[in-house]
Amino acid sequence: MSFIQREPNLARLDLVSLRLVLLCTELGSLSLAAGASNLSLSGASGRVARIERAYGRKLFIRQARGLEPTVEGVIVARHARRVLDVLGEMSQSLAQARPCYPA
Repeated sequence: MSFIQREPNLARLDLVSLRLVLLCTELGSLSLAAGASNLSLSGASGRVARIERAYGRKLFIRQARGLEPTVEGVIVARHARRVLDVLGEMSQSLAQARPCYPA
């Protein structure tokens, strides 16, 4: 029997979900990360679950007192930080740019 690895659906990696994974890693709590993201707890849980299904990897170990990121969770959080930082830099550059067309 042969298995073909599917490419993950990158649509699962919207910016809200990436920020949520980063916050879960930093805060160690899905409920705190959901609140900081203005998401319901069930909505936040669904977003994390969709990323986990898309990649076939668990991002967090659910514990009685919160979340512990797996190695894969740390990897996603590290890359999420880079993506969000780059977008922040883009926004800052656009805010500082002088328009080259009439207003």
